[in-house]
Amino acid sequence: MMSMGLMAVGSAILMFGFDIGYGWILAGLILTLGALYNATKSTEDFIEDERSVRNKEKAGYHAFNTMLILIIIFNLLYFYKIWMPSPSQIYALLFLVGIYVWLVFQWMYNKKGE
Repeated sequence: MMSMGLMAVGSAILMFGFDIGYGWILAGLILTLGALYNATKSTEDFIEDERSVRNKEKAGYHAFNTMLILIIIFNLLYFYKIWMPSPSQIYALLFLVGIYVWLVFQWMYNKKGE
């Protein structure tokens, strides 16, 4: 239902002449594909063991610490007028780096087997 709603809102936005409607439609399609993929899995596939939960917790903790260090570096760069980004640049960079770092840490801890 949510994916159909996103696609309907995206179509309505497109009718008003705004190009952002394509993003809403794409989000609805991605949500639909994810739901169809999850519908093919059994319920045993969604139960996590203690090791995977622990790895996600460790990855989240270290990704959060990495984000704090990155925010401190951005503040220092801004304070010394080395780099004067707009808030939207900072938000986008922090979002992308945060997700990427979390995925890398999660992969690393799963590979390590600890």
